[in-house]
Amino acid sequence: MKEILEKFKSIVVNLEKDHGPILIFALFLREDPLEKWDIVVSASWLNPGDMNAYNTIIDRFQGVLTEVDLMQFSRVVILDDNDPVVSFLQDSCTITNGHIETFSGDVFSEKFKFTIKSVYVLRCQKIQASSDD
Repeated sequence: MKEILEKFKSIVVNLEKDHGPILIFALFLREDPLEKWDIVVSASWLNPGDMNAYNTIIDRFQGVLTEVDLMQFSRVVILDDNDPVVSFLQDSCTITNGHIETFSGDVFSEKFKFTIKSVYVLRCQKIQASSDD
């Protein structure tokens, strides 16, 4: 998984260069017999209701990850920046370039009401609104 996480770090940096800040980029391993990860992303430039947003993310993955890598993931979840999951993560930690935090799934399982075994967070930040005062 360490090699895949390194690939994801470069994907996050490149997506931000091309599109703007990412608020949340995390991998969730849910309790599932197939042991597959969900990729959770939130950014103001991603619209969860727009298939092009998913294609933007998935195309980037396909350009970097191997087929074997991709088989470890079940889905991409794009969340609005005002989603309660985003707020919960932002209140839990701040993670910027080059860092990865690993969390036990216990706190997340309790909060989200389904079993999460493990979480990797590669980006978790609040973007401050700029003021022209």
